[in-house]
Amino acid sequence: MKKRIFTLFLLLAVVVGLFPAAMAAGTEQITVRFYDEVSQRYSEPTVTDRVNLTLDGEALIPEDVPALAYYPEGSTNGRTLVPVRLISEALDATVTWVPETRQIIILREESTIVLTAGSATALVDGQAVELPDGVPAGGVMWDGKESTMVPLRFVSEQLGAGVEWVGETATVAITSPEEPQQPDPTQPQEGDLGWITELSFDEEEQTFTITADHTPKYRIVDLGDRLAIDLLGAVYAPAVGKDLTLQVESDAIEKIRCSQHRDDLGYGYPHTLRVVLDLASGVSYAQHLSVSSGGNQVRVSVTDVPEEPEVPPLDPSKITIAIDPGHGGNQPGAVYPDENGNDVKEKDLTLPMSLMLADILEERGYNVVLTRTGDDSVSLADRAKMANAAQAEVFVSIHCNALDRTDYEGIFTYYYPNSTRGEALAKQVQAGVVAATGGIGRGTPSANFQVLRETTMPAVLVETGFMSCPAELARLCDPDYQQQIALGIADGVEAYLKAGT
Repeated sequence: MKKRIFTLFLLLAVVVGLFPAAMAAGTEQITVRFYDEVSQRYSEPTVTDRVNLTLDGEALIPEDVPALAYYPEGSTNGRTLVPVRLISEALDATVTWVPETRQIIILREESTIVLTAGSATALVDGQAVELPDGVPAGGVMWDGKESTMVPLRFVSEQLGAGVEWVGETATVAITSPEEPQQPDPTQPQEGDLGWITELSFDEEEQTFTITADHTPKYRIVDLGDRLAIDLLGAVYAPAVGKDLTLQVESDAIEKIRCSQHRDDLGYGYPHTLRVVLDLASGVSYAQHLSVSSGGNQVRVSVTDVPEEPEVPPLDPSKITIAIDPGHGGNQPGAVYPDENGNDVKEKDLTLPMSLMLADILEERGYNVVLTRTGDDSVSLADRAKMANAAQAEVFVSIHCNALDRTDYEGIFTYYYPNSTRGEALAKQVQAGVVAATGGIGRGTPSANFQVLRETTMPAVLVETGFMSCPAELARLCDPDYQQQIALGIADGVEAYLKAGT
């Protein structure tokens, strides 16, 4: 019961600094109970004083348990308890409660404070520190509400805030930390290398040029569908305080963006200019671009543009469905031994299931485009491009799953995040496969898979079962079971199309 209450109603709080035992005249008294971590019980009711709380002169009023005085045993001096979430968020810190270890984790910028209920020792950036007067974090109950109390003066000073006790009004006054003065972002600072003077794109030469007033120093960050070039110690005035975008005419580069950073990218310079090239579908830095430098310039050149995939002749009166057998060629996918000890490759399971699905859909009157029909290596980008070039109505990618345990099995169907039509297709396909096979349905989560992201039609990726589970692997190797999977996918696709989502 206690664990449930703490999970539902936990309000973190903090103990602030030492103040005289004498309180202001007329201070309101309240009755509370303190939680003992050893006996795991609350104490008998204790009468204590309510305390006021301000931040930068403005009142801070807790929503549940009020700020209150706490008197350590044997001491005539008191401390104040106040909700830590209230003060932490006011000081731009985040608070996390870990019920398994009964720890409070407070994060602000690069500072990490960890306090444990019942312990007078805290961890500050990984170092053990004794709490003032040995007052530990602990629970308090008041008027049917519960809070976990932790030391505020310690916490607030670690976060850079000031704390002052105002006895006349029984108030703890907290002062926000001063913001460090930031250098002017529009000017190179000491330690920078200089200015970027021009960004230009030559459409005829298909070359993007960065020009500086110095010999540029740069780093390349390959992000797959984007290429980032970080120019160290460089300032580009037009990019200060805004996201600057350059539209370009190119089959390989969709657009070029740049943003002015200070020292937040970790290079050790006061400024860094980040230039990002958004690449067209199927284009990669390794295969289609080159970066060179000389003098006061850095150049990005398009060396090759991938060709459009060939699409077989299609009947324009029929709906087209793209089927993607996962992996292939030099990409075997998951590999697990069957009951005879022979290795089974994922690519050799997804292809027959895909061919069966193609036969079923063609018999039902649909055009079918397969991203591979044999043991071929096909890039993820080319799979999406083929479906897009065929102007398919639906895209289905077929895979098998794996996990580092042998007792987990079941079917997943994924769709691209925030795709309403993709989600509707996933639910129909998942229902169809589970019904046709009798397998365990594990749900329809979203995922940022490239074949789902780069296809322009509703798209799903079906994980037909876990090869890491021997029983399910045996079923996946069975042609009759493969036929059931194909039939279930076909039924799901048809149900989606008939619903007209």
